[in-house]
Amino acid sequence: MTPQRSQAAEPTKDEFSLFEEDLNDKPAPTPAPAVTKPTAPTVTSPKVEKPHVMAPAAPATPAKSALETPKVAAPAPPATPTAPAVITAPAGETAEQKIERLKAEIRKSPKNAGLIVDLADELYKKEEYEKVTLLLWKHIDKLDRRGLLILAKAHEKRKEPGEMIRALNVAIGKDEKDYEAHSLMGNAFVLQKKTRDAMESYKRAIELNAKYEPAYDGLVGLYENRDVPNLYELRILFQDMVQSIGPRPQYLRKLCEINTMDGTYEPAVQSCKEAIQKDPKTADAYVYLGIAYKELGQDATAIKTLKKAASNFPASELAQFNYGRLLEDQKNYVEAMKVYKAGTEANAKAGRSWLGLATTSFELRKYDISLLAYKNACKYDKKNAVAFRRATTVLRNAKNSKWTDQFEVASDNCTF
Repeated sequence: MTPQRSQAAEPTKDEFSLFEEDLNDKPAPTPAPAVTKPTAPTVTSPKVEKPHVMAPAAPATPAKSALETPKVAAPAPPATPTAPAVITAPAGETAEQKIERLKAEIRKSPKNAGLIVDLADELYKKEEYEKVTLLLWKHIDKLDRRGLLILAKAHEKRKEPGEMIRALNVAIGKDEKDYEAHSLMGNAFVLQKKTRDAMESYKRAIELNAKYEPAYDGLVGLYENRDVPNLYELRILFQDMVQSIGPRPQYLRKLCEINTMDGTYEPAVQSCKEAIQKDPKTADAYVYLGIAYKELGQDATAIKTLKKAASNFPASELAQFNYGRLLEDQKNYVEAMKVYKAGTEANAKAGRSWLGLATTSFELRKYDISLLAYKNACKYDKKNAVAFRRATTVLRNAKNSKWTDQFEVASDNCTF
């Protein structure tokens, strides 16, 4: 009897499996038989003998050939094997053309791991991450560091942390001091929500290379994404970045912000000034400098600083909001309302600026503007429902029937 075939479906073969089979199964080309050309018949001319005349004998001398070493013909050099032709990249080659060229080169040199990694890199750039993983896992035993890291990054794009870790373990097994692999391992643990393991991986990467910024970025994300950001750890981290990588403007701005938010206002003033000196064209450092001055009791300097920030950076919602809040605290509702409105124009989804516009226009009894602003404030941040209901209560207590009903209906629709 013929053995029964398995009913299980065969695994789907990707284009690279078929590509590899094509390489392995392709028969070697058979040389063409030699073609013998017919030769013309040879006509022999009759040989005519010429009379031989003897010259007088010369004096006998030793034969030259007897004195010389007989010449031996040098052996022919061994034949040099012809290297396979490499297809050079033409000018203006498209991504698709490059991929096809690499495939053609791989067909000629199927064991060339470098070409395989080059092909995977091109597919990665085209965001064809599944093809990258299929190709590279097939040749995992031949991959160099670059290929292993491309494989891990492709799995990261596909949100597959387990596969990332498998690939990175191979890379770290080859070089335990590969800081980039440790940092990517941290990314994998973040995807798995294993914060402690992620933190250890990022710290290990920094130990191996104190200038490797992605590992610092990973730690920053862990500290910032907590329910209550760890400002103490963030401050130390950015101080380390300034010391190890250099006083880049973005690091100094973060130190300026962190010190301000953490209530260490004198260091905040120092770091904010350094950030402004490095990059005077970004609003954030001016804003936090103004806040720090206000908290230190230097109100005049604070107003001047925040006003300058709002004026010089009209597209910064942060600058408009903080200057508007300072004016509102001083009961300058007319100017505050204008500044808050500029904040909503800078960022139409900024719930805090909409709330500022709502409260200041409410104080000025511009209820039509206030109602619209409260609706948007609630739309973009449901926590503003409390302030919305408070305004409704004020209208009800003032027996303002014209606006009470409209505010009540709108505030009731504003729920958490």
